[in-house]
Amino acid sequence: MRRLFASVFSAVLAFSAADAATDQFLKSQALRNEAAAATAAGDNARAVAALTEALRLRPGHPGILLALASAEARLGDGESAMTHLQQYATMGLVARIADRPEFLPLALKPRFVGARVQIDLNAEPKGAPVRAFALGGGGALFEGIAVDGAQAFAGSVRERRIVRIQAGVVADFVPRAANGLFSVFGLAVDGPHGLLWAASTAGVLTPDLNPGELGAAGVFAFDLVTGEARFKALLPAETKAALGDIAVAADGTVYVSDGANAAIWRLKPGQSELERVFDDPRFVSPQGLVVSPDQRRLLVADYAMGLYAIDLESGKMAALSAPSAVTLLGIDGLSRADDGVIVATQNGVSPERVLALAIDPDFALVQRVRVLAANSPLHDGITLAAAAGPFVYYIANAPWARFDEAGKDVKGGPFADEIVAKVPLGP
Repeated sequence: MRRLFASVFSAVLAFSAADAATDQFLKSQALRNEAAAATAAGDNARAVAALTEALRLRPGHPGILLALASAEARLGDGESAMTHLQQYATMGLVARIADRPEFLPLALKPRFVGARVQIDLNAEPKGAPVRAFALGGGGALFEGIAVDGAQAFAGSVRERRIVRIQAGVVADFVPRAANGLFSVFGLAVDGPHGLLWAASTAGVLTPDLNPGELGAAGVFAFDLVTGEARFKALLPAETKAALGDIAVAADGTVYVSDGANAAIWRLKPGQSELERVFDDPRFVSPQGLVVSPDQRRLLVADYAMGLYAIDLESGKMAALSAPSAVTLLGIDGLSRADDGVIVATQNGVSPERVLALAIDPDFALVQRVRVLAANSPLHDGITLAAAAGPFVYYIANAPWARFDEAGKDVKGGPFADEIVAKVPLGP
């Protein structure tokens, strides 16, 4: 679902992530506002200066990059404008630039033409995703997915249940509100312990809440074979948590992201309560989580700020760097393939897409990015993914766009079937 640079769960719960925003984020936003005011006043030099600093604070931000190119073109610095347009084009993103008046003086220049052609090519289908199976009417609003061998699981936000898919057949696995289950978001399989874990939050789309439950959240464990409830750890409603994505380490330790409080929670084996950990002030909207192959690091996708790696022993956190023509913003879900490649769903950019990230052994640098799927007719709201064997499975068309922050369906009418797509992971 689209996070729009704030926690989607914060939006669904009508909480604000701004209180948790970092100085880096807030300064960047203030600079963007300053640039907009400067542009309105015709002060293009001040707009360029503000956007240059904003981009330094949030490297790879597509919106800032495009705004900077526009400001530079208005200032008469066509060479810098074309450099930033080429960077944007190389990111694989789309935008309308050919008919923007500030770029008209550049229209016949080879570098501008090259950037424009590349941006047009970025709108073409990438990869070969196919329909793996249908989950049924999108009114259930399935968000999370997990795969375990020949079976898959998907969690419903609006129906408080989990389904299992075997041989293409979808059936209830965890019934509606079993063991107090709220809306289901991220799912994770803990095969060695025979458990399916779910991150669950009580929001405005959660039906049949009891008085005082709105804002409560927790992690729930179910038997991987029978679906029987095994365990739950809840946070009270006054915490106003929004637990969204979940990962399980080899020893059974559970990590879950909280987009409303900009925090990570942990549940160690034998513990009965979630503990707030890795509460780094750089977080704005932590989402996808994955444990590194060596079990030493936790990779976190912050929707507004990019990727971070947390040393699980020391608790120290560092931002991952990337080439200038790569954006790590707008990443929703993370999954780790058998060969260690990190799979990401990125729905905060246009086009929304599924990526394979090659990360160095120290988890300090994203070395390469491959687009596994983009611009597919199957796509209409990518959410979370699960890498399994040679494929990546992902929710392709969750209808989040139909609902406003109060949980009202602003479109109305029938829902299309929600589907899971799969795409080869490739070499």
